[in-house]
Formats: sequence, structure tokens, C-alpha cells
Amino acid sequence: MTLNFKQGMASRWWLKMGLGGLLLSALACAPGEPTPEANASQEVGQSQLPLRLNAQGISAGSYTQVYVAGNANDANPSTYWEGAANAYPTWIRVDLGSASSVNQVVLKLPSAWGARTQTLSVQGSTDDVTYAQILAPATYTFSPSANTVTLNFAAVNARYVRLNFTANSGATGGQLSEFEVYGSAPPTANRSAFNQIAASSYDSQSGTQLEASSEGGQNVAFIDSGDSIAFNNVDFGGGATVFETRVASAGAGGNIEVRLDSVTGTLAGTCAVQPTGGWQTWATRSCPINSVSGVHNLYLRFTGSGTGGLFNVNWFKFSTAVASGGDVVGKLFAGYQGWFNAAGDGSPNNGWIHWSKNSSAPTPNSNVNFDLYPDLREYSKLYQTNLANLGNGQPAKLFSSYDPETVNKHFEWMRTYNIDGAALQRFGASESTSPDGWRTNRDSVAVKVKNAAEVYGRKFYVMYDITGMNPSTWVNAVKHDWTANIVNAMRLTSSSAYARQNGKLVVCIWGIGFTDRPGTAAEATDIINWFKGQGIYVIGGVPTYWRTGTNDSRTGFENVYRSLDMISPWFVGRFGGAEGADHYLANQWQPDYAYTQQYGIAYQAVIWPGFSWANLQGGPRNQIPRLHGDFMWRQAYNLKSVGISTGYVAMFDEYDEGTAIAKGAENSSMVPTNQYFLTLDADGVAVSSDFYLRLAGDINRLFKGQIPLTVNHPTSHQ
Repeated sequence: MTLNFKQGMASRWWLKMGLGGLLLSALACAPGEPTPEANASQEVGQSQLPLRLNAQGISAGSYTQVYVAGNANDANPSTYWEGAANAYPTWIRVDLGSASSVNQVVLKLPSAWGARTQTLSVQGSTDDVTYAQILAPATYTFSPSANTVTLNFAAVNARYVRLNFTANSGATGGQLSEFEVYGSAPPTANRSAFNQIAASSYDSQSGTQLEASSEGGQNVAFIDSGDSIAFNNVDFGGGATVFETRVASAGAGGNIEVRLDSVTGTLAGTCAVQPTGGWQTWATRSCPINSVSGVHNLYLRFTGSGTGGLFNVNWFKFSTAVASGGDVVGKLFAGYQGWFNAAGDGSPNNGWIHWSKNSSAPTPNSNVNFDLYPDLREYSKLYQTNLANLGNGQPAKLFSSYDPETVNKHFEWMRTYNIDGAALQRFGASESTSPDGWRTNRDSVAVKVKNAAEVYGRKFYVMYDITGMNPSTWVNAVKHDWTANIVNAMRLTSSSAYARQNGKLVVCIWGIGFTDRPGTAAEATDIINWFKGQGIYVIGGVPTYWRTGTNDSRTGFENVYRSLDMISPWFVGRFGGAEGADHYLANQWQPDYAYTQQYGIAYQAVIWPGFSWANLQGGPRNQIPRLHGDFMWRQAYNLKSVGISTGYVAMFDEYDEGTAIAKGAENSSMVPTNQYFLTLDADGVAVSSDFYLRLAGDINRLFKGQIPLTVNHPTSHQ
């Protein structure tokens, strides 16, 4: 190939040989339905089915109380999964790790349980997106003593096997103590993912060509958007978390999608490729991906907007580099304020903190400090305000974050809606040891956060906000607070729920480098190095323009930003609408992410639903509209499109500035009749009170590659 071939599509079309056409085998469905009674007592015969396929993971569409999906795959016949009450249809699914030949499932309940029938169907998939029916819905009888149902069917090729339950005579949700899958092992791997693999050694391809490489051998070239190369039976062992590749580009660059089992299969991760200055000017790119284990057919799919070639690929490999393992990288956290109080809640503050402007009860048109009214239907403790009744006639009450019932409910929602954890906001760090009601209140809530995170299986980390701190003492104040209070007094870091990354405790310092926050570059370096010296992973909450050192960022902080383990730039209130998100994609997110990739810094994107502080600051009502989820999803879509898969939602419970994703008032029937409040139907589309929690959960699935990248959000409004 000469450089002339890269000039444009007109010079290249004849090189497209149409060598793609990769064949994807469809799932074979067994005809008819089994006879439930005949199968119910059948035992698993080793002569018939020599191999039980070990599930790499198990999940469910819902569960009740502590009866989670994992109980159906723990080899303990006494534990069990149970779907949410009266939420049919509900499902439970196993991931075999790679496509296998499957011809039997065995379903068990605890042997001491009484007889019951359950109605269910069996489905299979290779990509966890498109499912084919293996067995049509039928009713099966579980009898005491064995309490086992064995379902046989013609062999199908599947990685994911899913059961859909529609009825259970013994409970209000589907139930299983063990979900076993039997069949044949996947093919033996012929190459290791951890060895360097020449891109030119593909087993099949679509749209690419080969050329001589300046580094020896051949490289894959003539790559346009939508082209791909495939490698059969790649062994990822116990788990790969980093994709590394050797690339060159004199064009626009683009992205490499790492996909499993088909060209449109599970997206493990996306690696951005920037121009290198020439078609044979090579650079190595390293990108975190979601953990991949087992044997898979590997597809590298190429995307981008350039013409005349995106980039060349010489080789790639995978690794288990510790930099991508832990509780924060590749996860979705939400900022948690926990700062609301109410008179009568028993707290040291004993007033309406953050709900009102002066700590007395919220009063219409004079003493209201928040914009978005919460949905209060699930709180067990509430406090009466001075506001008029809600539009539905109910009294206008509010919750207190001091109550453990409130914190527990919030963390229960995080678990229910697939949010990995919370960044606990920590204001007012001080060197003082004198009693202080406000700090006592703050610390009490912190302990309740720890307890709730443990109960509901979420992670949390401390996020210091240095806004308003004394410029001459803030560094020592943070050091003292961490040692005396976080570690020693409250023992937060001893909790199993405290987040760790790369085996290190996580802390965030928010406000580093802002022009209107305290701290010189030397002071910021001091506090970062102090934490790192104790083996702590440090996240920096930094200005929007941190990379250029302009606008909201102080100059001279470049080395400070580079010293952080993770960068989390602030974008709330900076733009609005899809066009604003697209502008920030081109001008901030893509170049920001490329910079962090170059210097080995993790990137945590800030995502927010909308913004309004009419009651708090007198600004315009519904200042930055939520657009019934389109605005928040567009941010996530753009971020994921350039390979970003770690997120921070601002915020979980920030009702003051209208950015809360926690359950909010749906319409005027759920707010007081004599005071303006933002409601979720403000843009003319009705959404449920939990819509933004569900949307956040889908964003988390998008970032993890569990659902495909689509322009429109998959989350239903109701």
C-alpha cells in the first residue's frame, strides 16, 4: 500500500473484497413442549450428559429481601433466589462464559419444601441481547423430597441461558435454590489472549486489507468505519481487564470495539485511537475493559467518522493489569449529600437544614431552599412542613437524612436500580476537637451510610469538598479529619463496604485547581502525596478546563492533575440540551480522555440529569431541562462512544439544585399547592418517580457493555 491509497474512498473502493460475511449460527429450538411430570423425577445421568457447565455469573431481573440470584448458583441447596412479589414476568439468567452446546437444565428447590408448581420458559442467547426460545412456557411440578425438575431439549449453542417465570403456586415470585446447566464444553482455545497477537493473523475479516509494516510482518490497513477482524477460540483465562494495541494513523483516528462471540456481540470495551502522525508512525494504546474470562471468539470492530482510512493495527494483547481492577474503575457511583434535617428528627442540628433558608420550617414563597420535591411514598418517617397540602390532598411532609430509615431506603434504591455505590460528600473538615453540633450530625450520617452500604451490598468512599475552607489551614484540616475521624473514630475505612481500587482505599478531594476554591499547586501536591504515601488511591474533583488551565482552572496545575490516580472533571450546569452534550464531546470529553490515556490516569465522567435552583438562588425555573431523560442519556451515549466507562452521577439526593436522581414528584398532584416546585413532567412528558434511577441503572449497564450503544435510551418512561 502507498500513502495515495489513503487519500479517499474513490481510490480505495476496488480494494474491498467482500471477505466478511461471517456466519452466525442461530439457536436451534426444540419443537413442542416437554411433559412436565415425566421430566420432574428424572435424574442427571453422567452417561447421557457428561459435563455440567459452570456458570461464570448469574443475575436476575428482580429479587426480594435477601434472596438474590447468587443463591441459585452457590452449591448450597438451602439458600434460594426469589423474584420480587407479583412482578411477573421475572427472569433469572446464567452466563456460561463462552458459547457452549447446551441440552439440559436442572432446577432445584430446598428438599424440605412442600409441593408447588411453577410456570416458566427456557431461552438461550450468544450475546445477551437477542434470545431464542428453547422451551415454550409450561408448568412444572416440584415434589417434596427431591424437589427437582429436569428439562431436556435438543442441543443448542448458547452462552446465556435464561428462565422466564410467569407463575408460582407456592409464592408470589419465581423461586430456585439451584440452576444447573448441562451440555458440552466449548472448543479448546488455540491462542492465549495474554500473548501478543498479530492483527494480520485473523481467522476472518470484513472490509480490511493487509500491507507491509515498518515494524516487520504485515499490519491490518484500509480500515473504514464498520470494518472488523475476528479471532476464533481466544482464551482469556480467569479474567482480562486491559486491552493493549499497536496502532498508527495519519487520518482522523477512531475507535476499536472489543466484542465477544459475534461482531455485534457483548461489548467488553472501546479503545480510542488518536492520530499518530503517519500510517507507519506507531504508538501503543492501552485501555481498560470489562473483565473477560473463558474462551471466546474475539471480534475487533472499528468505528469512526473519518474518510480514506481511520488507522492501521499491527498487534494487540490483553492483560490483568491491576490498574483496572477494583470498586471504582468501570463502575457507576452517585454523589450522596445526606445533609437534610427536619425539626424533631433528634439530630444535633434540630432544624430544617437544607430544606429551608433559615432552619425554620419551609414556608411558602419565603423560606424554601430546594427546587425538586421528593416522592415521599416509601419513607417510614416524615416531618410536617408549613406548606399547603399536596395536590392529591396529602400533607406536605419531608424526610430527614439523620434517620437511618432514610439512609437505608436510599441505599436500597441504589441496589434495586443498579448503582454501584455512593461518594459520601464530606464538608467542613476541621482540626478542631471541640464538640460541634453540625459536625456531629455529619459524622452520624456517615456511620449510617457505612451501615446501609454494608446491608445493601453497595460501596462508598469519602469525598472531601474543600469549598469555603480556610485557605491557610485546609490541608492540615483534611489530614486531621481523615486520621482522627474517618479512620480512628468512625472506622469507616475498616468497613467491608468501603471502596478500594487496585487494592487501595479510595478518597476523593473535590475542588483541586478551581479558581474559586482554596489551594495552591504546592498545597494540592502536598495533600495528594500525603494520601498516596499511605497507599491510598486519590481521585481529584477538578475544573471543567483542567487540561488547558483556563477559565475555571488555575494555571500551573498540570503536574498536580497528572499526579492523580483518577480525574473527575465537573460539568454540572455548564451546558444544556443534546447540542451542548455534543459540543462537550468534541471539545472536552474526547480530548480529556485521550490525555488521561496518554498519562495513565483513570477518567471518571460526571453525568447529571438537569439543573434548577429557582427556589435556592432565584434563577430561572427548570433552568436546564431534563428532557425526560434524553439529556442525561445523550451525555452517557457520547461518553461511551469515545471509550469512557467510569461514571459519577451528580447527584443522588441533591434536591436543592434539582439534580437529584432519587425518586421525585411526578406532577402537580405530588407537590404543595401554594409553592413552586420542579416536577418530573416539567417538559410535558410524564415519567415515573423512579425513572432517573432506572435510567442511571441502564447507563451503568451501557458502561459495562451489558447493553448496546444506542442513540435513544432504552429506559421506559413509566
